[in-house]
Amino acid sequence: MNIKGNLKYIISGSLLFLLIYLFIAAIPIGPDLYFEPVWTRDLGTSAHTEISELPTHALSDSEAFILGPRFGYFTPEGKILANVETAGRASASAHAWCAYTETPQSTTVYFTGEFPPITIQEEGFVYLNDQRLYLFSPGGSCVSQYDRNGQKRWRREHNAPITAFNSSPAATVIGYADGSITYLDSDGNNVVSFSPGGSNRLVILGVAVSNDGTLISCVSGLSQQRYMLIRITGRQHKVLQHSYLSKDVNRQVYTGFDQKGHFAFFETGDGLVLMDTKKLISHIVPLSGKVLSTGDGSLDKVFLVLSQVDTTYTLSAIEWPNHSVASTSFSGHNAFLIQRKHTFYLGLDNSISRFDIKGVQ
Repeated sequence: MNIKGNLKYIISGSLLFLLIYLFIAAIPIGPDLYFEPVWTRDLGTSAHTEISELPTHALSDSEAFILGPRFGYFTPEGKILANVETAGRASASAHAWCAYTETPQSTTVYFTGEFPPITIQEEGFVYLNDQRLYLFSPGGSCVSQYDRNGQKRWRREHNAPITAFNSSPAATVIGYADGSITYLDSDGNNVVSFSPGGSNRLVILGVAVSNDGTLISCVSGLSQQRYMLIRITGRQHKVLQHSYLSKDVNRQVYTGFDQKGHFAFFETGDGLVLMDTKKLISHIVPLSGKVLSTGDGSLDKVFLVLSQVDTTYTLSAIEWPNHSVASTSFSGHNAFLIQRKHTFYLGLDNSISRFDIKGVQ
């Protein structure tokens, strides 16, 4: 037994709650805002669940998590409903889950409610996003969406690989290695396709669509890389704001919106850009590493950000326009941030913690 390795995981899990508690207790976050620790759970000591034993009907209204080879579900009260270790890959949302090998010829998807499982008899990798089910085909240039009956709703092929992808209840957006973006409505109709251009090397490194489907955010190009906010009206697109960046990021980057589409987020080589999509004002928050999540942005101009540099993760609280009011860092191999309005969950390797956000609307 690797006692030294196991001890590292035990210490990491035990320290997570303490680190975050010190983070929220020692640093004032405005006159009224504070984070209240509620619970922490050690997945290493929680009962492990075999895939065949997952209680699908009992998983409704729970949160899904993925931490490296481990995935499962937990309740807001801290009960671990499922704790699965898989040798392959997994995808999970609050509505469905699946596990598959590195080269799946078919994939069975299980739903957390009363719907029976379905098997997609096609090679590819399943991606679950809220209630939406996608299959990325081998080769990297084709994606399909399926319904809960296992029927293919639409299929989109392109002559260049997919390099960025995002969806919301209203639309799906796909970015490609040739620098083009395709916007599909909720039925899979190709509403508009365009190329942002403006760079010496064309590629889409990040793309996102707002919940109502009216806004697209993207980071595009290499050598004169830029970020851009685009409005979709009917079958037309209009660039609302764009800016060139002083540094290129030569990898996929994070971009997204808050729940209401009032703020957009762009990961850049200079840090995280926050944009007010109504006033079209942008500010840069200096952050190092890769941005993993910005929570759900449901607080009043206060945002949670989880970022990563190698095995160091940082949780930051940022107040508009670009004031970092608090941050803490911790070591690990896998982490996640889930925010549900005034509650957020932080996972690190073998532990999950809940915090409630107090003193803000």
